[in-house]
Amino acid sequence: MPNPRRILLVRTDRIGELLLTTPAFASMRASFPEAKITLAVKASSSPVVEGNPCIDSIIKLDPGCELDSLAKRLRFIRFLRRSGFDMAVIFNPSKFFNVAAFLAGIPARVGYDRKLGFLLTRVIKDEKYLCEKHEVEYNLDLAKAAGAGTLSKRLCFPLAGSDERAAEEILSQNGLAGGGFVAVHPGTSNPEKLWPAGNFARVCDKMIDAYGVKAVLVGGEDERNAAAEVKAKMRNTAVDLTGRLALKEFGAFLKRSALLLSCDSGPVHIASAVGSPVAALFGESRPGGSSKRWGPYGEGHIVIGRPSVGDITVDDVFEAVSGKLCKKP
Repeated sequence: MPNPRRILLVRTDRIGELLLTTPAFASMRASFPEAKITLAVKASSSPVVEGNPCIDSIIKLDPGCELDSLAKRLRFIRFLRRSGFDMAVIFNPSKFFNVAAFLAGIPARVGYDRKLGFLLTRVIKDEKYLCEKHEVEYNLDLAKAAGAGTLSKRLCFPLAGSDERAAEEILSQNGLAGGGFVAVHPGTSNPEKLWPAGNFARVCDKMIDAYGVKAVLVGGEDERNAAAEVKAKMRNTAVDLTGRLALKEFGAFLKRSALLLSCDSGPVHIASAVGSPVAALFGESRPGGSSKRWGPYGEGHIVIGRPSVGDITVDDVFEAVSGKLCKKP
């Protein structure tokens, strides 16, 4: 088809997955510079792409309440039809969006050969579960199927001046303005990815004793208990900022850290996007979840991987992160 004038991109899952699709967004923008590009995202993930220069407008969705009835779904499909999209690229396979793009009459519909994929006009085989390459590369493959070339493989997490100033204020308030701190994220939404709190506590103590760094516990509001357990098991004092940072402030904060130590979760990708080194813990045998697909993207990061995350020892982690830290005088 001729170059599209209005493009709908769909990535309605979690923060990490959305961040790992930003190079594909850049490819779409570079390949179709005159098109108006609209991105449909989960409302809670939307700050990730606010300010992204590759996106002209954002549709924020809460599927649990905005698409939970036939009437609401039909209303959304009518909205898509009125919007006049001539291409849709569906990055996370979705029965609803495959159906919606078809019923909305979008001429070019690009996605995976799953979840009613026969309703699409261009499909590629979904082999992501094989973990043969990184999620960034898989997303670029789908952009290529839409006719885009590859511009850049860098993640994009735009930060405003207000985010930077908020991070500096938080650093100042918590005695961290001089730097030299390690951000520690012990939480995750998937219990299979959890490393024991006692192990995090011991690694934090070893880093503090050996390198004089400050340990800062971070995460979302729903991870307060995980952070509190780590803090309670430590011999040394940790700063606990869990649940206290908005998403963009969190990115600006991680940008100033010496290192992020984390389970396999969204903060790994936020840190890599803002240029902070990451040490990530992976259970490599989890189906579809290896570090080859989901590890921190880019250079200078560390992956500590074992068949199960529970097989990783405190010494494994301490030895791995020691190369990123400087001994105290």
